[in-house]
Amino acid sequence: MRFAVVEDSKTEAAALVVQIEKYCTTRHIDFELTVFHTEKEFMSAFEPDKFDIVFMDIFLEPDKAQGVNLGQILQNEDKNLSLVFYTSSPDYYEESYDMNAVHYLRKPVTEQYFAKAMEKLTALMERDAQFITVTANFKKIDFFLKDIVYAEVYGNNTIIHTTVGEPQTIRRALSDFENDLRAGGEGFGDSFIRCHKAYLVNMNHVLEANDYGDFIMSNGNKVYVRVIKGRTGKKILHDYVTALARKFSESGSEES
Repeated sequence: MRFAVVEDSKTEAAALVVQIEKYCTTRHIDFELTVFHTEKEFMSAFEPDKFDIVFMDIFLEPDKAQGVNLGQILQNEDKNLSLVFYTSSPDYYEESYDMNAVHYLRKPVTEQYFAKAMEKLTALMERDAQFITVTANFKKIDFFLKDIVYAEVYGNNTIIHTTVGEPQTIRRALSDFENDLRAGGEGFGDSFIRCHKAYLVNMNHVLEANDYGDFIMSNGNKVYVRVIKGRTGKKILHDYVTALARKFSESGSEES
């Protein structure tokens, strides 16, 4: 694993380094670790795919939440990075989700809680490695679940839109493709919701619900949402974001 610690306090940074080194050493995990004390230092060294996990202090200077701005940059430039906010403030759970942060650590962090957080991070990284194999144009293609933006019906076929390459068309009903996503076991494909008879979306790629209640996806496309039992697109998105924010809040308050 390749770690970066972005923390202006040398004392806090050293404490976190000890936690990382002890966790990886006792579990025989090969790791690389780099410490940065300023936003400038980090951004001078950062490039996509250079780090697996970044522990980011929100307040790199008193009363200045540069960590939030850096989180936005990381979201835009490195989709595979696991961002962890490391802070004494409980006020940024919602912003953490908006920036695809995968965890929110409250200072001070005990060895036991740090181990719990690392186990969750490892599980998330394993989840990101989940893929589904489908046949398109007479050849088998692997799709990482995290890369699938949405799938839609086209005649008797399903078109899969991803973050990489052109959409792929497969001769398979959308309902069958959805069943394939669920067949991987517990947690496999949980972020996918059938929002319309013609669409299956990855909620992690929904940017917003527009005034008509339809989803705007991360690739800029619009996906129609069918209202079911009063659940509009805005309601579906709100419930999904709220559930994730609750997980952040619960994980951040376990230590106290």
